[in-house]
Amino acid sequence: MKWAMWLQAAVAIAVVLGIGLVGFNRVAMADEHEHSHDGPGSFPLFSLVKPLGICAISSLLITFLIGLFRRKLGRRFLKVHMIFAFLTIIIALSHGILVLLLF
Repeated sequence: MKWAMWLQAAVAIAVVLGIGLVGFNRVAMADEHEHSHDGPGSFPLFSLVKPLGICAISSLLITFLIGLFRRKLGRRFLKVHMIFAFLTIIIALSHGILVLLLF
């Protein structure tokens, strides 16, 4: 029963992130290096590729380190490890989808 709950939470987070990434296309944000905008209020999604990649690698490293120190975490290990594992999957999928769509 717990796995179904975790899976539902992961799908919900992925949907929210997907909608958020699509919504960023309409948000006007200043970018110091790139000033070529398609229109008023557009946001270049390719500027999110590098930060999402860094976040994915960092989250993967944290998940790995939590696995190494499982004895010190005790009973909280599985809960914390699963949270970071799902976050890693969601961030990595977001990064991968952006790379496939934009490059």
